[in-house]
Amino acid sequence: MSLFLIVLLCIYMWQTLGIATDILLFISLFFQVFILISLIEKRSLFPKKESAAFVLPDTLPSVSIVVPCYNEESTVAHTIESLLALDYPKELLSIIVVDDGSKDATFARASAYTDDTRVKVFHKENGGKHSAMNFALEKTSSDLIGCLDADSTVASDALKRIVAVFSNAKIAAVTPGIHSQKPTNFLQHLQKAEYRMSIFTRAAFADIGSTFITPGPFSIFRTALIKQVGGWRHAHSTEDLEIGLRLQEIGCIIRNEPLAAVYTKTPSTLRALIRQRIRWTYGFLCNAVDYRHMIGNPTYGNLGLLAIPMALLSIGIALFFSGMLVWNTVVSMAEWIEYVVVTGSFGAFVLDPFFFSTSTLTFLVYVSIIVVLGLIIVGSLLSSKGNRHIPGGTPLFIVFYGFLTPIWLSVAVARATFRTGVRWK
Repeated sequence: MSLFLIVLLCIYMWQTLGIATDILLFISLFFQVFILISLIEKRSLFPKKESAAFVLPDTLPSVSIVVPCYNEESTVAHTIESLLALDYPKELLSIIVVDDGSKDATFARASAYTDDTRVKVFHKENGGKHSAMNFALEKTSSDLIGCLDADSTVASDALKRIVAVFSNAKIAAVTPGIHSQKPTNFLQHLQKAEYRMSIFTRAAFADIGSTFITPGPFSIFRTALIKQVGGWRHAHSTEDLEIGLRLQEIGCIIRNEPLAAVYTKTPSTLRALIRQRIRWTYGFLCNAVDYRHMIGNPTYGNLGLLAIPMALLSIGIALFFSGMLVWNTVVSMAEWIEYVVVTGSFGAFVLDPFFFSTSTLTFLVYVSIIVVLGLIIVGSLLSSKGNRHIPGGTPLFIVFYGFLTPIWLSVAVARATFRTGVRWK
């Protein structure tokens, strides 16, 4: 009798998993379509003439751009040069380079630009990016303060485009459209397509008031507000995520300007990519725990009711499907080995060009692929001139990204569960 109940339980669990697979895939697909439709409804986000896409205030604010550095001797010069090339009044722009205890020639490379009155270079003991930002915060009295990572560059019109958004006094921060720098290998081509889809995601989330990340490459803030909330925190090595949550916790608004183009260096090796994504995911999970009072709370609008819950659910969905893939692969291999042992034959693979699976799961997978392609296309259309082509690495992203994601998600979840921390320079 007990064996019979076990068999029934196994059958029930298998059927439940099948239903759960369809439900989770549908939820994921529904959310993607929802934010796509939400964005498309805002026709103004697709400017016909880029030159007429923004209107500057009568009085421009003063701006300080912080470049936090740690062992960036090979890239810091290029970063500073891109800031010096910004189309913005010289008397209103200051560039604060903070060498956070580098052990290479970063300080010397940056100091070569101090002949320009806009550039100030400081050296301090290593304390992490948040400490470098707070060090610069104490040195500035500008109306706006921003950050540009020392491995990134910015388009000459990016600052004016972002400043134009601040004409609304309720805006606390504005994020840019982030692109990957020119890819040189397989992984970087894959990331270029990913970043293009992220341009869509940031624009869509900002449009529904649910942005919770103010990324390091050229996010700009109202200085007074940053000082009011106490500056940046370590925040599990993701200070750019935590400050976004903290600002919205007190009712501030974060917007996005996708036409403000920033180009950032992406990891070129699998190890570097996985380490970066583990840090990002770990930081999100730990900050979500720290700000758990926002989750499901209507006080925080779409951020609490939609964005954070769906971000958490998406991690669970990705791990569920990867687990199912591993399980099905193991079962299929076991069945094939049994077939070989019993029949003494390796079998034959027959390709039927007229066969097309009509199962619900297969249909949802095909639709999901089409939607992801659509998101990349929309992200390209939102981008600045010269970045509106569909990345050549899009097929690589669609085919391979799903196999890489579970690696860093599973490690990050394990580390977040046991609060082991992550290492970052």
